[in-house]
Amino acid sequence: MPEAELLIGEARRWIGVRWRHQGRDFRRGVDCAGLLVCVASRFDLGLEDRRGYGRRQDGRILLQDLHDQLKYISVSTYKNGDIGVFMEQGCPAHLGFLATSDTGSTVIHAHAGRRQVVEEDLHHVGPPVAVFRLREGG
Repeated sequence: MPEAELLIGEARRWIGVRWRHQGRDFRRGVDCAGLLVCVASRFDLGLEDRRGYGRRQDGRILLQDLHDQLKYISVSTYKNGDIGVFMEQGCPAHLGFLATSDTGSTVIHAHAGRRQVVEEDLHHVGPPVAVFRLREGG
């Protein structure tokens, strides 16, 4: 498993890449799931890439998929490099890398409204409703 700093460094490398639904490409764009898949693939973590989801994901399916492939972590004990799941229109349907900076806790995520990958203060996104950790071998 790579160090958290390596995961965050790779996620930050994607900042400014355009947002694209179901995107999985540095040049053509990524969505929040695509960012997770692309960062994980950089370290050969064996994360299965699931596609075919709608613009508004079914939160139950997303959470089940994350439980199947990642390690569930208590929301109160997450660390740098963990994956936060956030509410979107009342449903757990958005992902981002949890990080820390000089100003506090941040999230690196593909923001549909801003049309790109951004890092912003966690207070702007809200607290994660679930947290997962990448693990070797998926």
